[in-house]
Amino acid sequence: MNIIDFLHKAKRGPQVILPKDAGLIISETGLNPTWKVIDAGSGSGFLAMILGNIGCKVFTYEIREDFYNIAKQNIKNSGMNNIKIYNKDITKGIKEKKVDLITLDMKGPERAIKNAYLALKPGGFIVVYSMHIEEVLNVLKELRKYNFHINILENIQREWQSFGDATRPKTHLAHTGFLTFARKNKIILTQ
Repeated sequence: MNIIDFLHKAKRGPQVILPKDAGLIISETGLNPTWKVIDAGSGSGFLAMILGNIGCKVFTYEIREDFYNIAKQNIKNSGMNNIKIYNKDITKGIKEKKVDLITLDMKGPERAIKNAYLALKPGGFIVVYSMHIEEVLNVLKELRKYNFHINILENIQREWQSFGDATRPKTHLAHTGFLTFARKNKIILTQ
């Protein structure tokens, strides 16, 4: 089964990062199958599975036990064996080191930036998914302490519909969230 077909059938708990935003993460970072990826705020496991489908080794952290159970079952049902899920708080530490990409889709992501910085290899990326600009501002304040190269994107996608001889945009919200991309400089700062 195609990953997109699987995600349409998978159980959803919390809001998920949609394929359009996952695609932007993949294209902006240059992600490839050799990468080691941390995903924090597993939620329902959708982003972990999209990244795992590419072939990356994915380690996903979820603090809430109810979300962890949903994500764990979805990952199991996907049949992917390159995703490891933890029921842990990423703000308390990251076990993996020399990581290529860390995604943060969680409440208070700025609290995980220091641990993410320490786990990233030089040239690695942190990508923070934020619903509101106020969270982006909190993340920026923390990222600037570590001399990251930062880029913020809003990925707006508008679907169109066609009925008979009338074609027009569908009526729905095109905004899903903001993606803050932060690339660790190749010069390592000492803490």
